[in-house]
Amino acid sequence: MDDALAKQWRTEGYIVVRGLFDPDRCRRLLAIAESALEQWRRSNPETGEPGGGVNATVMRHLNHPGYFASSEKGARCELLSAIADRKVLSIGQYILGEAVLFRCTSLFMNPQEESLDGNWHRDSQFHCPDEADEQEMIGRGGAGGTSIQLQIALVPSDDVEVVPGSHLRWDTPDEYAIRRADGGIHNRSNSMPGALRVALQPGDAVAFNPCGLHRGRYHVDRMRRTLMLTYTQMSAPRFDYFSDQPWFLEDGYLMGLNAETRGFFERFIEQYRSDWELAL
Repeated sequence: MDDALAKQWRTEGYIVVRGLFDPDRCRRLLAIAESALEQWRRSNPETGEPGGGVNATVMRHLNHPGYFASSEKGARCELLSAIADRKVLSIGQYILGEAVLFRCTSLFMNPQEESLDGNWHRDSQFHCPDEADEQEMIGRGGAGGTSIQLQIALVPSDDVEVVPGSHLRWDTPDEYAIRRADGGIHNRSNSMPGALRVALQPGDAVAFNPCGLHRGRYHVDRMRRTLMLTYTQMSAPRFDYFSDQPWFLEDGYLMGLNAETRGFFERFIEQYRSDWELAL
């Protein structure tokens, strides 16, 4: 990460990395995402039931082997190699201050029938339901947390909105009126002061401090296919639905990967193997 991006991360709380993935890789990942999404809508391999509904805007675990027939080993390797890409991991390591551990894959998509402007929020409000506690956290300079969510556009998108610099301070009165006032009934407002809509081309990536003001947008008439790769600090693993991926224990799941990529996922397996085996 160069000095300009490093400064932007500190002061504005978000960065955009142009051309993180090249056009050819984006086309391959888009084909993988479309195939997984089509299958998920018919039958989520984790549950055997249709995934989401016509207005679903996110699916998880695109790397589940159920999305890849035996003849599609190359597609699975393509996705896993993107997750473990050196450039991607270096961004995570810079932001989190240490080597990163895989957490999960997600795909954001546009709804099929009903458009929706997302709700303005800070992730801190979920960790600190008490407003005074949240305000104290933000007053200490926010909390970047122990994980990073890197959103990579597979098609042109401007559906992520942030308020630059808001991770360093509490809400202004106008921001508070939208985000928290009256039980949050105004939090889908399109009048957030200082809001910046991040325009991404295929292969561009955005990451933002989750304690800053942000939201997503989901519109029927604007195709959205955004691959989100999530990582945690090596020192802060967390076992839950997102990291619960016992299919990594299946024979041959890592077959075809180079040594470096395989090693990255072997660390993930080492961390969670006992949790997966207990849960089976």
